[in-house]
Amino acid sequence: MWQSLRANEPDGRLPHIVVLSALHGFVAANKVIEPYDKFMTPVRARELEFDLEQFIESVEWPQDATRILIAGGGLYRYLMRRMVGELIRAGTLARNLEISEVTGGIGLQRSQVGKFARDPSSLPVVHAGYHPNGTPLLREAWGLRVGDRVRTTGMFAATKTGPRFGRVEELFMGPSGPTASVEFEDDRPPLANGKPRVPRPSQGAWVGVSMLARAREKLAASAPRALDPESSCKPIAELALLDNFEGEADEVMGSLCPHEDAEDQAERPGMR
Repeated sequence: MWQSLRANEPDGRLPHIVVLSALHGFVAANKVIEPYDKFMTPVRARELEFDLEQFIESVEWPQDATRILIAGGGLYRYLMRRMVGELIRAGTLARNLEISEVTGGIGLQRSQVGKFARDPSSLPVVHAGYHPNGTPLLREAWGLRVGDRVRTTGMFAATKTGPRFGRVEELFMGPSGPTASVEFEDDRPPLANGKPRVPRPSQGAWVGVSMLARAREKLAASAPRALDPESSCKPIAELALLDNFEGEADEVMGSLCPHEDAEDQAERPGMR
């Protein structure tokens, strides 16, 4: 692994590296340690697993990391996943971290380490983080993506209020199969007096992916438009036309009945 890193970083600009030692646990890459003869066995991995919190403060972790690579054997990668989960939970590493892992034998792993050193984007992002127990969190799986708006289906929708809506926060393989951590929307009706309800602290829950379906995004409510008095009081063209038409009709009818006007004038007494 070290030879692959040095070969692909000839100017010595190595990325931030943290090493997992079977004897010492997690240590900084520049720390000098004495040679030892100890292997990473399942028993030793279990011992380190129960004492991971000590390494949160004792090791210098990259504060601004956006992309990391987990490299090593099976037990090493398992402990690294657990450690990353603890660091994310503690806020030391970001929740939107992009994580890649090596696969295959040692030759293929060394090749992947070299590719990552040259160009981190050359390896696929397989995980979006880990639970504290090491369970990988996926960005996209089973037809869903983190951030999707979803609705409950099946037995979860057969309620008086109908389906519930929420947003996917995590995707992972749970004890009962594909699982999503969903933050549900507050679907309570508004108060009768019109006052806003006090927001609930959290509506998160684990739901089986088979009980979820994608839902449309909520339409944003548009702000009411202020009325312009001048524009709201403009005369309507059709009414003005009708008014003119009625005036013209009176003039026409008056010209067609001149004798009525003469009789009216004759009947009126003169004023002297």
